[in-house]
Amino acid sequence: MSKPINVYSIPELRQTLDEALPATFARLKYKQSFQLIDAKLVLGYSMAAIAAGSFLLDKKFKYSQVVGYQKALLVIYGGLSVLYWYFTKYIEKSTVYEGRSPAGEKVSVKTRFEKKEPIYLVDFRLDDKTEVSVGLPATEVFNEAGYLQNELLFQWLERQLKVLSSKKSQ
Repeated sequence: MSKPINVYSIPELRQTLDEALPATFARLKYKQSFQLIDAKLVLGYSMAAIAAGSFLLDKKFKYSQVVGYQKALLVIYGGLSVLYWYFTKYIEKSTVYEGRSPAGEKVSVKTRFEKKEPIYLVDFRLDDKTEVSVGLPATEVFNEAGYLQNELLFQWLERQLKVLSSKKSQ
């Protein structure tokens, strides 16, 4: 059983529900894809490697010997930083789950909360074409003590995926 949370805290609600989605999709036989996370890691580690290289150049050589290299590293680091910002702001933007259904369809899930509203807004996208946006009131999947009711979340998610599939076939 999960630990209790303060159901009046939007950040706690979001974190708990976002963390529960991969396990819930796994129960539905979906296979999670880590492409977005991998791309973000590659960008982050590349920036760290460039910073480490710059540090090592500073430690091992005189400033006048490495000015050109430092400038090049700085430009590359700046470019990667802008690329990382663009990636997180426009490509990844609030995507909490990507995976494939047993039938091979690509599913991506984006979540958010409106300010001061305990309604978990979920956008489902199937094969980058069909979209369904729904709201899940927190009271439907959390009990009075603040425990997440995984079975209720599972049933809700199963219903939404059926709606998404039926919308695709239309």
